[in-house]
Amino acid sequence: MPANPAKRAIILISLVSGLAGCAVFSPRYQITHRYEPPTDPAGTVCLEKCPQKLEMCQQSCQSAYQACLKRIEPLAEERYRKALERYDNELDTYRRRMQSGYPGWGRATLGWGWGSPWGWGGGPYYGLGYSSPFFYEPPPARPNRMREFDRLRYQQCEVECGCQFVQDACFLGCGGRKIIEERCIANCPK
Repeated sequence: MPANPAKRAIILISLVSGLAGCAVFSPRYQITHRYEPPTDPAGTVCLEKCPQKLEMCQQSCQSAYQACLKRIEPLAEERYRKALERYDNELDTYRRRMQSGYPGWGRATLGWGWGSPWGWGGGPYYGLGYSSPFFYEPPPARPNRMREFDRLRYQQCEVECGCQFVQDACFLGCGGRKIIEERCIANCPK
């Protein structure tokens, strides 16, 4: 037997207020890096070489990335070809099921049902049910060559090259300082 609407409202309000009391807004912090350059003239001269080292690292990284893209191209094409074959088989199966009237596949059916006339079981409703043609199972999705290529690119070519580490090592080696600071940015204690 369903609960009284007033009782439901009281239970819902008490649950929501109880959960709201549990929510503690803890402070959020952000970590920042502050760089202080060296103060001596030799350190300043040394720092002039750091952008060149960073650029060399980035160029090397870009070359490796381009080589990786060329290497995965045939593999992506092969995966796409196999995905097309699977798609053709799945599409044939889908078409056969749609034409045969496989239960739940494409043919509108009439029958007796239990629930509401809208199909979500809202109460004791007995009546003639109708499965709408709008509830067909969708056909299989056609593969996409670019999606296969992007998946491989992400798995094999997207690599952090470590150029920030090279930059930091050069900066610190020249006598600079890297200061890590933690600042409160939200719900800060007073």
